[in-house]
Amino acid sequence: MSFWSRLLGKAPSGSPTPQTAPREPPDVERSAEPALPDALVLLSRIGYAGGPTEQQAIAALQSVAHTHHEAAALDTVTAAMLRGPLPESLRMSCADLLVDRGEPEAAARLLAGASSLPALMLRADLLRDCGDVAQAVSLIERVLARDIDAPGARERHLRWSRELSGTTPSPSRSHDETIAVPTARQSPFRIMRELARGGAGTVYLARDDLLDRHVALKVYHRPREDAAQLRREATSAVRFAGRGIVRVLDVDYEQGWIALEWIEAGSLRELINAQRFQMLTPISRWALPLAEALAVLHRERWVHADVKPANVLLRSADDPVLGDFGIGVPAGSASLGGSTGFLSPERLAGRALDTTDDVYGFGRIVEEVVARLPPSAECRWFGELAERCMADDSTRPRDAVALLAYLQSSPHAS
Repeated sequence: MSFWSRLLGKAPSGSPTPQTAPREPPDVERSAEPALPDALVLLSRIGYAGGPTEQQAIAALQSVAHTHHEAAALDTVTAAMLRGPLPESLRMSCADLLVDRGEPEAAARLLAGASSLPALMLRADLLRDCGDVAQAVSLIERVLARDIDAPGARERHLRWSRELSGTTPSPSRSHDETIAVPTARQSPFRIMRELARGGAGTVYLARDDLLDRHVALKVYHRPREDAAQLRREATSAVRFAGRGIVRVLDVDYEQGWIALEWIEAGSLRELINAQRFQMLTPISRWALPLAEALAVLHRERWVHADVKPANVLLRSADDPVLGDFGIGVPAGSASLGGSTGFLSPERLAGRALDTTDDVYGFGRIVEEVVARLPPSAECRWFGELAERCMADDSTRPRDAVALLAYLQSSPHAS
């Protein structure tokens, strides 16, 4: 069985890769005639002490491209992947050669777990060409979530979404962008300033003078049209009240507002954008309790359906709070919306909501954080976890209970 068959055809998705390499590579066979070119010898040392740099490896690969040594070079690089992660630029170079060889499926599998925008775009194109439109759309949404102006991303998203659904996609109702200008309707609170705007409503910092406290006041744009969503947001948060769930302080269904606890540190999205990495590391401090909060929902077969950085607030580095339950429903229900960049491929394809969709969102959150942190053993472990959570739903953790068990087995669990 070739390296490609072993790694790309048989290896389970999300399998952990060794983090330590042998001190010395095995002896390279030199008895065959003609002798192996220097490029193959150099590539065989990837991952070992004294091995080639990223640029040297790419140059060696390119030196044998489109020669009779190309297949051996690709197998050699693949063998290096079994010893540990490879730079995405080297994997991109290999993927380009595989495309030229007429092996787009192998190229797409080679880029599994890649997180850079160029790699995501290339893998999306490859999956689309292989007929996996839902997965391609999901990857493009990940690109858009990170860079809305990424060249070609919006055009691909529109075209492929039409192909996936057979119609022009309508905008999600829970995007982070505002689609109406809100007003602070009559409430017992004094508005101080605006905190955030979204498709459903706007959140203000407000003052409860009677009880001498601050609150986060969310005012819905369309109180009549979105009355059911407001009711779900309030009742679901109360139903699952406890550690890790945002506290509801008051609500007015007629006026269209809900008062929530005020969390000064803000959301993971705000912390990521502000590069407040001291609040985000170690990752296990907030990832474990966040999985615990999701597990509370999943034990009752309830799906949050909008797990993303903007909906995770931090009371402290080890006390994340899950908010915005407006589109949460029992597992098996139809989707009521969602946020671009955080929808699983299965959900994009129209499947009923499942707890694995929240696991996918959890993986996307971890990916967003890991992508902005300097390399470390913890980042590598959580990067692999993120890819496991974003794998096909038949192989990703079935719910947050299984996810939590895996997290608790981590060497980085606190």
